Amino acid sequence: MIVLPGGDLLLVADNNNQSVKLADPASGQLLDQLQLSGTPWGVCLLPGDRAAVTIPRKSMIQTILVTMKKLSLQDDVKVKGACYGINYVNEYFVVGFRNPANLALLNKKGKLYKSINHTLFKSPNYICVTTENTSKVIYVSDNGTNTITRLSEELQVMQSFTDPALQNPRGLASVGGGQLLVVNNGLFTSSTLFVLDVTTGEVTQLLGREENLQQTYCVAVSHTLGTVYVTDYLKGCDMIRQYKFK
Repeated sequence: MIVLPGGDLLLVADNNNQSVKLADPASGQLLDQLQLSGTPWGVCLLPGDRAAVTIPRKSMIQTILVTMKKLSLQDDVKVKGACYGINYVNEYFVVGFRNPANLALLNKKGKLYKSINHTLFKSPNYICVTTENTSKVIYVSDNGTNTITRLSEELQVMQSFTDPALQNPRGLASVGGGQLLVVNNGLFTSSTLFVLDVTTGEVTQLLGREENLQQTYCVAVSHTLGTVYVTDYLKGCDMIRQYKFK
C-alpha cells in the first residue's frame, strides 16, 4: 500500500483478488481497480504518474499508469526469480527476491545492475526508500531473519536492527526525523505497530492489542494529511485503519 502524490489517495495491492485498487480513505470509496495476471505483493511509486507492483509467481513487475483517478496497465517487466518487496531509487527498481534470497537493483527492462546476497536476508518482503542528509537510503524488513536492514543506494549494508519485540516485521514507512514505522504481524496473536528510531535503535510500540489490531501487513504515511494508514484483517473483513499523528 502506498500514498499517491497529493497525499489523499491510496494504491493498494490486493493479493487475494489478484488486483490493484485505487482508494479514497476519506470517503471510504473504491475509485478504480485493475485485474492483474497474478497475485501481486509489493507496490511502489514511479516517476510520471506511474506505479509498479511485483507478481512473484509470474516473476514479473507490472507497471501501471495512474491518471485522473483511473488505473491502466503499462509494461510487463520480466525478472529472474520470485520478486516480493519493491521500491524505486535513482532510476532503478530495488527488488527483494526469495529462493534464493537477495536484494537487487534492476533497470526498467528488468536487467540486473547490482545485487547483494547476505545472511540478513531470507524473506526481503517490504522495502522503503527515504532521504537522509541528501542521500537516498533503503530499508528492508525481513520476517525470515526478524531484522530491519539499512542500506545505501548502491546496496551497501550500513546498519541492521533487531529487537525482541520484532518477531515478524512486515511493512515499513518513513515518518522523517530518523524514525521508521514498522508493522509486526502477530500471526497467532494481535499485531502491533512500532516506531524504530534509527539513530538509537530504540523500538517503541504505538498500536497493538488495545487498538484491536489483528492481522496487519502494511503501513503507509500521508505527510500532507498527517495520517498513518494500516491494513488489517478482522473477523473476515479486510480494512484500512486510519490514525492521525503529530
